[in-house]
Amino acid sequence: MPPSIPLPLRWTGKLPAGELAPLNCLFGGGEGMSALQGAQIPKRALWPSVRMGRGGNAESGPTGAPWINANGWLIRLAQYLDASKPVVLDTKPAAGGSALLALVEAMAYGASWVVTHSPETWQGVLAALRFFEAHAEWRTWEPVAELAVIGSFTGEDALIGEEALNLLARRQVGYRIGEPGDLRAAVWASKRPAPREKYSAWIRGGGKWIEPAVGWGDVYAAVSAVHLALTRKRDVMRLWNAGSINCHYLAEKGGRRGVAQLINYAGNRSSDDTSIWLARPWKSAVLSTFEKQTALKTRASNGGIEIALPPLGVYAAIELEG
Repeated sequence: MPPSIPLPLRWTGKLPAGELAPLNCLFGGGEGMSALQGAQIPKRALWPSVRMGRGGNAESGPTGAPWINANGWLIRLAQYLDASKPVVLDTKPAAGGSALLALVEAMAYGASWVVTHSPETWQGVLAALRFFEAHAEWRTWEPVAELAVIGSFTGEDALIGEEALNLLARRQVGYRIGEPGDLRAAVWASKRPAPREKYSAWIRGGGKWIEPAVGWGDVYAAVSAVHLALTRKRDVMRLWNAGSINCHYLAEKGGRRGVAQLINYAGNRSSDDTSIWLARPWKSAVLSTFEKQTALKTRASNGGIEIALPPLGVYAAIELEG
């Protein structure tokens, strides 16, 4: 049974009329529902969006991909540092921003967002909440990864580790935070001396230990070096023509099922020629949105499968089996 999480509504006073389920608590005080308690609320959470420049055009990084304000790395880090408390994002709706995007980003990573009641977005928000609650088991699945990111993520290491996680996600590198365990590569994300001896047995067993030669003074350059050291052979997933889409790729313990969750930070219709490659040759793939499910055609490619995707809205999940 997957653990339940708080699903808060920002409200004061008497509850609004109409259906509120599965919302289960209030943020800000109110009547008729218990108050949100015991959650961690990261202060650094951003309103999810494509970062816009002064001229109104999307800003882009050195690779040409749009810069996005994303919170997935922040949620995952908070969950790693304190697994005993659920994560709730309290980001206020921005002008022209998408409440649906704020909600689906949080819930795709196993967290929740403080919902603001709005008649214009209410039905879409409720549909998304019910979708994620119907797939609550995904919250217990693990990221599909080849790379472990190791560090203290505190003090002088905080900014290094945080930006490394953010950039790895944007590069679509599958990673987990913490000990390497059964993973085949690990990176030490810190300026402090690497505790290589601690992992000597894992290294002798074939694990690849990565310390970027460029150092961590320039985190972008360091993450580029890490990705290069991993080589494309260790990719678990690749997206083509994805633009402002991030992917959170999970598999259940035992690996019988998986899900690739696609979050579109542009918040509107994606490219007509987006495709995804998965290193594992899953036998079936179904595209799930809040409205419908559609079987997807897969083709064998480089030992895995490639899937051509239809135009996507804010969110879609590719459910995988076999």
